[in-house]
Amino acid sequence: MLLSKETSCEHASLPRSPVVRPRSVPHRRPYVHAVALSLLHLMSVTAAVTSLVVFISQPSILASRVFVLCLGISAATWFLAFLKRRHTHCPLCKGTPLMNSGAHVHQRAYRIFPLNHGMTGSLAVMATQKFRCMYCGTDFDLLKTPSHKLAYGEPKYRTDGTSYTSDES
Repeated sequence: MLLSKETSCEHASLPRSPVVRPRSVPHRRPYVHAVALSLLHLMSVTAAVTSLVVFISQPSILASRVFVLCLGISAATWFLAFLKRRHTHCPLCKGTPLMNSGAHVHQRAYRIFPLNHGMTGSLAVMATQKFRCMYCGTDFDLLKTPSHKLAYGEPKYRTDGTSYTSDES
């Protein structure tokens, strides 16, 4: 009996590791549009770099025109992606998780080394449909059904093969 009290005291003093489940977002459309434009911008930057390499290796008027066109498309897609990422807000803290604002980031926020927190969040949404808000540290899952749209006993994730968009009525 005395031994069990000692072990229970030891377990009580240990820090617990909280299991953090990702939350759902009420509307996923702004995130999808912002990430799609960011992906288009990354592809246009790749095209611009490729056309620069072609222009350096074989200089011609056509190669220079393609390079200038790729630069113009890259600038246009950067501007559109900037505006869309600026208008996506965290449902909890109302920050912009896909765009750095210069505010202090949460200690749980992560980033891929050469990129900033916003671009890392965009890449995470592209790859896994999940992201962590860099300001409040909350995990979000774009595929999770919001609780206000669930019927009693319905699973949070679709298993019948149909995709879920929270903007459907």
